[in-house]
Parts: sequence; structure tokens; C-alpha cells
Amino acid sequence: MTELIYKKRRDLLSKAIKDNSVVILQSPEEKIRNNDVYYTYRQCSNFYYLTGYNEPLSILLLKKQQGKTKTFFYSTKPNKQATIWTGNIDSAEKIKKNLQIDKCQYLEKFDNDIARFLENSKNIYYLYSDQSNAKKIIDKHINLLEKKYRTGIGYPTNFISLKNILHSMRIIKSKKELSAIRNACSISVNAHKRLMRKCKPNINEYEMHAELMHEFIKSNATEAYPSIVASGKNACILHYTNNKSTLKNGDLLLVDAAAEYDNYASDITRTIPINGKFSKYQKIIYNIVLKAQKNAIKKCIVGNTLYEVHNEAVKTITKELIKIGFIKTTLSKALKSQEYKKFYMHNTGHWLGLDVHDPCEYKENGKFVKLKQGMVFTVEPGIYIRKPKGISSKFHNIGIRIEDDVLVTNKEPEVLTIKLPKEIKDIENIMSKDD
Repeated sequence: MTELIYKKRRDLLSKAIKDNSVVILQSPEEKIRNNDVYYTYRQCSNFYYLTGYNEPLSILLLKKQQGKTKTFFYSTKPNKQATIWTGNIDSAEKIKKNLQIDKCQYLEKFDNDIARFLENSKNIYYLYSDQSNAKKIIDKHINLLEKKYRTGIGYPTNFISLKNILHSMRIIKSKKELSAIRNACSISVNAHKRLMRKCKPNINEYEMHAELMHEFIKSNATEAYPSIVASGKNACILHYTNNKSTLKNGDLLLVDAAAEYDNYASDITRTIPINGKFSKYQKIIYNIVLKAQKNAIKKCIVGNTLYEVHNEAVKTITKELIKIGFIKTTLSKALKSQEYKKFYMHNTGHWLGLDVHDPCEYKENGKFVKLKQGMVFTVEPGIYIRKPKGISSKFHNIGIRIEDDVLVTNKEPEVLTIKLPKEIKDIENIMSKDD
């Protein structure tokens, strides 16, 4: 994405905040995995959304006064030792040019600068943790300004989280964002296809996980979230990530895994037969989930809500479970009592973007958010049958989820992951081929 996109986002943010305000965001520091080894760094999504900058311990500051906004950036100062061990860090001059910032300095200047930014400002819009250095420095200077009240110097008394403003901006995806999401989806589709071709009995879940990772890394992508590779009864554990069991002949394999590309996530789930052929009883449950997903996707149009999408999946699943005797009451009573939750206990979808669970609002002013062109989310119904009483043992330990990523358009919904097979015959066909 170009630097101009991030500048436009900052301009939109500036219009959304009150006058006489300071906006402060800090990127998180690196986290220690163990001893002196760090986790691979992943930038705060909101910070990245406004800057496109991927380095830790940086601060973005906007000062709005008399209707005009100036932007400041504080970064880690390059040093020879760090260059030897971890590579080059951009200079302040380069960052200023690249990010189109009014002024860029090194972090060591922030403590001295922040006092003049806070003076006579009424509001602080913030996005930093309670443990961050920025929070400690700001608190220190506000305490100092409070002691100068006799001089008539004003200081911020309103602290406002930036989350709601940023999340309302992030919910509609730009063409550039959609391009990144499409790339992530394409990589994920290829990874799932690779896994389908390699799947067979008597190998381990982690070997299937490795097939996914091969495709992700080969395509310059990472995991968007910890991959779920769940065989047999493990598929009935919604967020199973142990991935260490042996694949057994006759069982199903539920794979919820997807790539992140250029910081944007995809999210896909497919459920496949380990030996390449669905059994009679697996087909019954699979077709119910598939029907529910197709019906729910039809509801992904402008003016509807994710609540309506979910209700369509619930209604379909409940109706079909009544038909096969899993639920023994009428449709209206089963929906009212939520009888379906014995088998389907999660929501049908979530927003998707810089975060796999993009933290945008689902309700505004007490009402569900209406779907608009440019929104992206998942549609992922499922059925999970452990060992419920009154259900034939032939259905026990069947866990099935089917998940695709959907874009709302001004016409029909666009399934971004459409190229990954989900019809029974297509899955069995691809599994019969080993590349």
C-alpha cells in the first residue's frame, strides 16, 4: 500500500476528533518468548492502519488546534550494534519522508516534547496499554501540569479511547485492502488444496499442519492465527490447536487454518475424510452444514445484518436436525429454546481484515450494524456431535465446520475463497490425486 493511503486515513481521523486534542498511539514492544529469545514481531493493527510502519516501540502523535492538525512520529534511534545483530533501522529523516509526517524525531525526545503538546489541550485520544512507556510519561506530565493550575495553563481532562473511531474506519475495506485479503485467501486456498492431496490415514496432525506452513512460507505469508488441524473427536473441540494426534482411517479431519499476507488475514475451514471418502453418516451431517452455509451466504447482501446471516444458518441447521431426529420438537419451539446449541454453539461469522477477528462493532446504538459494500466477514456454521444421549453412536465424534470469507458488493455476495472445493464430490476428487 502507498504512503498516501495512510496519510488519508490520518486525515480522516483528524476530522473525527474534537478540536484542542492530542492523539497518541504507541506500537507495542517486542515480547520475550523465553530467556533472551523474542516472539516474531507483529505490529498493532490500529497502529499499522494509520502508518504502515512495522517496527516496535514507536509513537504516532497528532495535535489538533484551531481546526488544524499536525502529525509527529517518534522512532527508535539507529545504532551500530543493533544494525549488526538485527539489521538497519530507518532514520528519522527517512521515516518522515516515507510516512509523510510533519515532523519525525527519536523516542528520546518524546519526554521533553510531550509537555508542550499537552498544554492547553482538552482531550487525549489514546491507544496504548497501561504498562506502556507513553502512558507513564503522559501521566507524569499531566501531574506536573495539574500543579501549575494557578498559572492558568490548561491540560487534558478527557481521556477518550480511539478504538471506536478507528474500528468504524476499518470496517469498510478499500481496494488496496481487498487486494491484500484476496492474496491471503488465494494462498490459503492453495494451502488447503495441498493438505487435501497429502491427507491419508496413519500420519499425524502436525504433518498436515506442516503442509499448510509450507504453502504459507513459500508464498511470503504467515499464519493468520494458530492453525486448527483436528482429527476424529478433536474436531468437536472448537479451538483445538494441539495438532499431535494420529489420523485414523474412517475419521474426519477439520482444518481451520489460513494465511496472513501484508498484515491482512484470511480465515478458512474445511472438513475432509481422512481416507478420501465420506461415510454415509458423515455425509448426512456434512450436507446439513453445507446447506446452512449456502443459505447464510445468500443473506450477505447490503441492508442485512450478521445477525440475519446467523439466524439463517441456525434455522437451516435446526430444521435439518429435526428431520433426522436429533431434535424432537417443532421448529419454532426448538429455535425459541435454542435446542440447536447442543450441536451448534458458536456464531456464524465475524469481521475480517487486519485482525482475523477484526474488532469492529456488531451493534451501534443498540441495533445490529447493517451490511454495506466493502465489508468482509466469515460465514462458518458447524455441527459438533460428541456423545449425546439418544444419538446413534455412528454419529459420535463427528465435528464439521465449513468456513468461507465473504465480501459484500452492490450485487450478489462475493465468496473470496470460492476456489477451494467444499462439495463432497469435489473434495473426494481432489483427495484422490497426490501431486
